[in-house]
Formats: sequence, structure tokens, C-alpha cells
Amino acid sequence: MASESAQVREESFTRDLEAIALKTTGEKVTVAEIEEVLHGRGFASLSLILCIPFVQPIPLPGLSVILGIALMALGLRLAFGSAGGLPHFIRRRTVDAGTLRKIIHGAARVFSYVERFFKPRLGVMLRPPLLNVVGVSIVVSGLALSLPLPPVILFSNSLPAWAVILLCLGYLERDGLVIVAGHLITIGTWCYFAVWWEAIKLGFQSLSVYLQ
Repeated sequence: MASESAQVREESFTRDLEAIALKTTGEKVTVAEIEEVLHGRGFASLSLILCIPFVQPIPLPGLSVILGIALMALGLRLAFGSAGGLPHFIRRRTVDAGTLRKIIHGAARVFSYVERFFKPRLGVMLRPPLLNVVGVSIVVSGLALSLPLPPVILFSNSLPAWAVILLCLGYLERDGLVIVAGHLITIGTWCYFAVWWEAIKLGFQSLSVYLQ
């Protein structure tokens, strides 16, 4: 157990952020360069970074559609058992190094604090086929994030974003309990959307009766 804990400390999200920061010395950095630094953990760390702008309750409709699709592509890789490699159309994208450094700096401060609560447990969640289910949940959460919902529906971005964050942190930190929490938020997100859907339908039905 001690050696496993040491490995987790050596391979954690904050360590990944430090490694990426060392790579962002120029004006642009490609996703392929980030993936190379992460040594096969790229899909989880990249998914986490993509979700950071959405943790606040106000939705970002335009940006969420694009990044939601990217998350679905990343999740599919894990769902089909190939978590190590990212799709080529994502690998060739470039990211502004200045913006990336700001995200890394903010994320490192937060996750360096919360990371102490993670530890290796419920290892069964990190072995196939349950590991593939993590990819399915990321795909489903990415789909929820990509839906062009009106901004009036608060938390429509933050709920699926937090689901992906917990799923990926659980994967990176080898913490199956955190993965379970991510699955529960994924399910809760769609239950939340279903409640809104029923409320909107009820509102339209009441309006039509009133107009008649």
C-alpha cells in the first residue's frame, strides 16, 4: 500500500499541471505536446482542464457546445479501452500558452489543497469493465455540457463539469470512491434536466390553456 501511495503522489493532477507549465514557454503549445508530457494520462488531465471554466453556476452556451463535443471524444477513447491516445483532430490543436498558464496557476492552487483527501481505494472501479464505464459517464456528461440550453437554467454547465472533474480526478488519483461520486453527479445531472423539461412542458401546457 505504501508503494501504491507513493506512486499516486508521483502521478497526480498537480504534478501533471507542473509538467504542463514547464512546457508552456512559448506563445503556443499543441495538445500533442501536452499529451507527450502526460505519458498516457492526457485524456483525464486534459478533460479536467477543459472543465475548469464551467465550474461556476452561470452557463457558457457557445463555449460549452465545442468543449462538450471534445469531452465526448475523450470519453469514447476510455470507453473503448484506449485511454492513452487522444484523437488526431484534438492533438493538432494549439492553445495560447498565456491563457493555459493562468488556468494551470489557478487550478494548481485549488487542487493542491483538495488532493490530500484522495487515496487509493475501491480499486475495482479502476479495472475493466468498470473503468470503461468511467468513459461512458464522461461521454454522457460531455453530451449534457454540449446541449444548447438557455442560460436561465442555472448549473446546466457546472453539474456535468463537476461530474467529469470527479471522474477524472478519481482516475488520476486511483480513488474509486471519487469515481462513484462522479457517476452519481452524472445521473443527477440528467435527473435535473428531466425536472426542467417537465417544468417547461407544464408551463407551455398552462399557457396554451390560458390562451384558449
